[in-house]
Amino acid sequence: MEACNHFTCISYSTIDFLIHSKYILFGIYLHNKIEDTHISFENEILPHISLGPFLEEHFFCKSIHECNVMLIMQKNDFDTSLQNSIVNYTGTDFPISGNFALSVNSDISTKVIDLSILNMIPKGIRDKQMKCGVHAIGFSKHSLILISPDNLIRTVIGENS
Repeated sequence: MEACNHFTCISYSTIDFLIHSKYILFGIYLHNKIEDTHISFENEILPHISLGPFLEEHFFCKSIHECNVMLIMQKNDFDTSLQNSIVNYTGTDFPISGNFALSVNSDISTKVIDLSILNMIPKGIRDKQMKCGVHAIGFSKHSLILISPDNLIRTVIGENS
């Protein structure tokens, strides 16, 4: 399989959320849950958005394990409008590195996915789902949901309301 099939998988009880791995610099397992809109990491203060509660509420899923995972992403992978929205939402400017953090309450892993198992969202609900970041669905052991991080972040911070 080609490199474009590599995904970061956020695993919940019935759903695996897939984010293309090119967006994730790295992930870190934490001991404590992060509640703040910023976190201190490697001598920098990073803007932080918690995705876990949103995913659990909107997709009716539960964590497999109580894990606190911080996914580090780079602001330059997103447009200026979203970068400004992240700063406004968190009240924290991007550090010199340009990194920011998303957190989830579940396990993460890296997976290579055969793209042929993913299907477009049905036309009748496609626009609403894509606005929330959902771009494709598939089925294996769990439901698979391919999410676009930029649309998901916009929804979580209230920009897509």
